[in-house]
Amino acid sequence: MLGRSDQEKGAKVAIVCPRGEEIYCTLRAAANFVDYRPEDCYEQIEMNQAGGIVYNAARVHPAYNDLLKEYCFQQVATQHGNQVNILLVRSQPNDVQQRLYHKYKNDILFLGISSMNDYPLKDEGSADQTDYLGMFPGFLHMMREPEKVFPPHVKTLLMSQSDFSLPDVPARDYSVPKKYDFTYSASDCDVEIDGKGWCGWSKNWTFVKEALGMMCGELKLTGVLVATKNKANTKAYSIPDSCKGRMIQTTYLAQQQDYFDYLKQSRFAFLPQIHDASPRVSSQALAHDVPILMNYYIKGGWKYVTEQTGEFFHDMSDFRESLLKILKGADEPHHYEPRKWALEKLGSRNSGERLLKFVEENFANRVKLPKGTRYLQI
Repeated sequence: MLGRSDQEKGAKVAIVCPRGEEIYCTLRAAANFVDYRPEDCYEQIEMNQAGGIVYNAARVHPAYNDLLKEYCFQQVATQHGNQVNILLVRSQPNDVQQRLYHKYKNDILFLGISSMNDYPLKDEGSADQTDYLGMFPGFLHMMREPEKVFPPHVKTLLMSQSDFSLPDVPARDYSVPKKYDFTYSASDCDVEIDGKGWCGWSKNWTFVKEALGMMCGELKLTGVLVATKNKANTKAYSIPDSCKGRMIQTTYLAQQQDYFDYLKQSRFAFLPQIHDASPRVSSQALAHDVPILMNYYIKGGWKYVTEQTGEFFHDMSDFRESLLKILKGADEPHHYEPRKWALEKLGSRNSGERLLKFVEENFANRVKLPKGTRYLQI
């Protein structure tokens, strides 16, 4: 026990446990202040002037993990993986999920995040009357001009889930020739109808087929069309005859490393989609030191294209010019330096520090973060 004189000096008591454990804990007490900075504390016990215990909790709400069973809700954690009392809303919440949000919005900090197609925007002519833009007090978005879209009360941060968790790979070895000209990552949910469904729409397959005619026929390029075959490997998206023997079509690659093996052997990554809020394949390409050729009108991911990382195209009118430019630059050592740019701008640490700063500057009164929090991760 601490005596009265110790309490008057601001003595503190802490129980410290190994991460995720409730055993092998130690009780730390001293006449001097216990330095919590190295710890990822959820609760510290203070002695007040009257000798009682004061609880300063930074725990998540009891309903937090039940809410995570709903797809639209996504956790936020500290750098050590411990949950904090923030939930991201990554897609349009349905009626049930909206009721849950309104039930707990005063107890948990809900922030929107652009992670699904055009969300929080709605399709033109949509009958959906929900105001997703103004629903949450803050939004991690992917828009070029958020101030023209979000109402004034919504705090915004240009951030995507694809900013986090980059693969750790070495820089490009220019002495090793590339095997393919490009990779393109599709989705296989509508292979049976030749990309005429949601997956083909979201990955802009109609444009890809048009572009392939020129890429294969005129320029004789080779490439890998990932997830353009069904999982049974019995049917594939149709491609121009000129691409036969030049394009490898794969099933969905369950092992991410299989995709990375194709990616790192390619001169560039091809991202023609428009309705994509957080194209992880773009930041993964940059981390592999592979430049990107991206549709200028993509909803999210446009921020990844700079002079260091790749090229934009608008439509078929300038596609050939941009394609030739990236092919030439990709063969010139260090003309593009995508990996260097990504390591400076992206990754869990860089992005997590920005997210922590955003929360602390705008919502310090809404959420108590554990002592020792250096950055947040999603």
